[in-house]
Amino acid sequence: MIREYPGGKKDMAKTGILGGTFDPIHNGHIECAVKIKQEFGLDRVLLLPSGNPPHKFANPVTPGLLRLRLAEKAIEGIPGLSVCGIEVEKNGYTYAADTLAELKDTYPADDLYYIIGSDSAAGITNWKDADKLKDYCSFILVKRQGAEDYLEKAVMALSDIGAEFKICEDQFPKISSTEIRKKFLGGEIPGKELIPEKVAELVAKSGLYRGGQMSEEMIKEDLRSVLTPKRYIHSLGVADEAVRLAEKFGADQGKARLAGLLHDCAKSVSLSQLKFINMSEEDFSLCPNSGFSYRVLHGPLGAVVAKSRYGVTDSEVLSAIAKHTTGDREMSLLDRIVFIADYTEKNRSGDFFREVRRLTDEEGLVPAIAYACDETIKIILKRGEPIDVRTIYTRNMAIKELEALKQ
Repeated sequence: MIREYPGGKKDMAKTGILGGTFDPIHNGHIECAVKIKQEFGLDRVLLLPSGNPPHKFANPVTPGLLRLRLAEKAIEGIPGLSVCGIEVEKNGYTYAADTLAELKDTYPADDLYYIIGSDSAAGITNWKDADKLKDYCSFILVKRQGAEDYLEKAVMALSDIGAEFKICEDQFPKISSTEIRKKFLGGEIPGKELIPEKVAELVAKSGLYRGGQMSEEMIKEDLRSVLTPKRYIHSLGVADEAVRLAEKFGADQGKARLAGLLHDCAKSVSLSQLKFINMSEEDFSLCPNSGFSYRVLHGPLGAVVAKSRYGVTDSEVLSAIAKHTTGDREMSLLDRIVFIADYTEKNRSGDFFREVRRLTDEEGLVPAIAYACDETIKIILKRGEPIDVRTIYTRNMAIKELEALKQ
């Protein structure tokens, strides 16, 4: 959805697009939009809160719809500025090329101008479909204080992709969203020289930026935006099932719910994104010959994301998230519950899942784990793929425990 801006679809206009995380939006963003609109004779400027940038998958980013509301508050009463929700209202990761293509398709008569800082533009050749950007828009290059060295690189990068661009000579105030968040975290309300009063009031009222673990409501809203609808429903199901199993087997239900909710939080992360946290696939494997598979990466990586993006610090919860794909040679009760809940949640169908569910309810966690490992190994062998050694460890652990019970 696009929050409609003055003029509508039928009128030809020169439209600026100012994207950003806006976490939170501040006076530097507003001043930049207003001055560029005036200097370059734009009819309007769209403020475009980013959706889920692929390079910030492990960063603590406020859910998009909240950032959208902050932006709408910030521009109230400012003529020619509007907010576009096209990115935050999408699922999955968002890319500038896709957004610009959609905007160009929606407003084919408009001349679009993408407003970009020189530091960001310097790396534009690495963006998805960078060579197509010139087909959708021209660029207005902004020189940021403290990033003057990037200007020459930005000019070269935009030239390399064949883009038309203009350079804004104005210097805008160097205001940091990070520093503003720190003020809120410390109990201080940033002054109106940094952030619009209406934004400060909404932040204070909503309890944003107070630090610590995200609330369950915010976690759900964020997961809804980064996961596919099917995967999100599955995550809710695992959370509910983990609570049921925790009650049945005597584990902490709150920890079970949190681990179940976040168990797939890294499901949509690709191998190429690991460079953004200075990690590689090998960092999550036991050794070079451990048979590590990309299919199980989202388990150990999920623990990293749960800690860095969602503020989870409980070691038991993080362990359960990390081990839910393969298990391990040592598993706590919570580890076992989340491992099995992934198979037995109500949305799973088929003979395999029904049998795991039956074993869990009638015989207990260990028989269910042994069966799940055996069947998973059979599936992997049919695919001709490597078996992660931790799955072997888990099976052996379960078999030994079952043998011990028979004695």
